Amino acid sequence: MTAPRARVAVVGAGPKAAALAAKAHVLNELGLASLELSIYERDEIAAHWTGRAGWTSGTERLGTRAEKDVGFPYRSTVRFGAHGKEIDARMQAFSWQSHLIDTGSYQQWIDAGLPSPTHRQFADYLKWVLTRAVTGVRVRRAEVTGLGYRPDGWVLEHRDRGGPRHETPFDGLVLTGHAVPGTLPHHPQVTDRLLTPAGPRDLLRSFSLRPGSRICVVGAGESAASYALYVADTFGEDVSVSIVSPYLPRSRAESFVEDRVYSDPQTAAWTQLPERDRRDFISRTDRGVISPRALEELSRARGVSFVLGRIRYVGPGASGRIRVTVDQPGEVLRSDYDLVVNCTGGSPLHRLTALLDDASAGEVEAGLGVSLRDEAALAREVDASLALRGLRPRLHIPGLAGLAQGPGFANLSSLGLLSDRVLGAYEHPAPTLLPARSTGAVTASGRGTPE
Repeated sequence: MTAPRARVAVVGAGPKAAALAAKAHVLNELGLASLELSIYERDEIAAHWTGRAGWTSGTERLGTRAEKDVGFPYRSTVRFGAHGKEIDARMQAFSWQSHLIDTGSYQQWIDAGLPSPTHRQFADYLKWVLTRAVTGVRVRRAEVTGLGYRPDGWVLEHRDRGGPRHETPFDGLVLTGHAVPGTLPHHPQVTDRLLTPAGPRDLLRSFSLRPGSRICVVGAGESAASYALYVADTFGEDVSVSIVSPYLPRSRAESFVEDRVYSDPQTAAWTQLPERDRRDFISRTDRGVISPRALEELSRARGVSFVLGRIRYVGPGASGRIRVTVDQPGEVLRSDYDLVVNCTGGSPLHRLTALLDDASAGEVEAGLGVSLRDEAALAREVDASLALRGLRPRLHIPGLAGLAQGPGFANLSSLGLLSDRVLGAYEHPAPTLLPARSTGAVTASGRGTPE
């Protein structure tokens, strides 16, 4: 008897979607699952890595080693037992090295000393994966504008070239993408000069900044460093940048021990550690920290300075500028700037609550027994499949899974393990390997390409 097909929707066509697509392709080819994976992307594949859609200029170097690709750490035996070896063997067709070999740049990469790719090069890799992960995978060029929670599945409202449409219920939903930045307390008069990293970097040029202009970048992590470096590279010393954060810049810990925990959280028996220790580990290694490479570049960038404190208010200043009020220990600092860029961290739940209709939000909260605005409580309720515990149909939020399941799931550190956890929830009860089939490239029908 043929197992029923499991329909899973993924919002966003970035690294996590690429990992899920490659793993779904392999599981379907091997007969270990019967998956229909639908990936929804408003702009383009890897939009937030190309430099054309915000969050990056595309020229920054990837902070994670390129070898930590969509199949890493290639330990599918943990989830799929003896079948895991065959899964990992086939996943190597989607590896970073296979991509370089296929594009004729493997020798150059080796001879150059295995350099980290730029974000734009990483985007090219993700596109390459998603044009080859074709079995049971569909990438749709459409913006998800609403979510409905029903007993028989998740209903997606989306808008594409054909206008608004609704999808039939999905058995699972995976939310990916950057967390939406929070808002700074500000006067409505300055709203048009409050930017976020979610906007295209070229937007800066539209403000016609002159020599002597000043920009305030708010935040302590990689996004703040990236934006400050972009300003320095684009305008040189003509425009100064002040990075406002509660503490001095901290470098990300990248020792063998830390990296190993990110690759495989069970190395440290993550789920058995006290919550305080888990939160401290994430704080020291991932939240509000800057990669050593970016920190080194900041130290050489003239015109970039650091201001310790927390933003109290942003309002009109002198001579048409913006006045930023910063609370510092024992005093209040007021400075005028031409632009303010809010690079503070956000919550992956903001996107969920913005998409859910009121009735569905109430149903989800009733099922969870926790408010969707209580991120701290929900972060404790992420199960082994990276879904909110007890909610059916499943809602997978990898960006929220760090505390409960392991720090690498919220970033690029263990994409292969992430896909094992998520898609393993839809595995056949008694999997049987099918004869080998080619993982070939895109067919004439164009499966696996954006519509």
